[in-house]
Amino acid sequence: MATLPSQPPTEAEIRALVAEVISRLRAVSPGAAPALSSPPPRASVVSPAAAGVPPAIPLAEQVITLTVVDRLPAGTARVAIGPRSVVTPSARERLADLGIAIDRGSPAGSAPAPARPFVVARVECPGDTAATAARVARAVPCAQQLPATGMADVIAALSVQASRDGARSLLLTGRPATVTILANRSRSLRAVTGRDVPGLLAAATETAANLIVVNPKDLSAGSLERLAVEFTRRAEAPLPPELVSVAEGCGCKGH
Repeated sequence: MATLPSQPPTEAEIRALVAEVISRLRAVSPGAAPALSSPPPRASVVSPAAAGVPPAIPLAEQVITLTVVDRLPAGTARVAIGPRSVVTPSARERLADLGIAIDRGSPAGSAPAPARPFVVARVECPGDTAATAARVARAVPCAQQLPATGMADVIAALSVQASRDGARSLLLTGRPATVTILANRSRSLRAVTGRDVPGLLAAATETAANLIVVNPKDLSAGSLERLAVEFTRRAEAPLPPELVSVAEGCGCKGH
């Protein structure tokens, strides 16, 4: 699939390109073809061979703007961008609104990070959040959703996922404080809650949390997707010393 055209070059870029071409033409002998520079590397594309993963449309732009997104063909499900490409906030919001996932390539010479299980769950959510949960799950490769059942059942399922597979999870609920307290009773879960993406990520990093609990009314669908993507990409951090004894338990039979 051909890469979508980049933004029109600026006048300064055109002058620089013309100057380079003229310089190269003067450097070669008469009649010889000028040695043109190699084309810029394309953004890496996720292979469509993976089961259930639609092919991604590669975007070569270093800055993905709203204009670039609006040029995408109808029905686009995924886009692939380079490891250093920047997505503007308005473009990210539009991609989220369209339900388009972003695949970011790995820098040359580095091995891709191992896939970490990611779970999206819902408990007593205000309104219909099924579509929002599905969009959040699509933003993270290989993410899975839990059915919206009772609070205790969902917490138990997330606890099993965390202890068995080291999964991280995002739980949408209208009762974030209650769910967070209940989740933190589990030995395998470390849950945090909040109302904004930076605060939630900071709390998760500080506590090495593996579960973020949030009320979907506090964040837009695009913000929830960004939260999920950044949360699952965070490197594994050691448990803070203050929490080690809590995680190990006190050894009595009353807890």
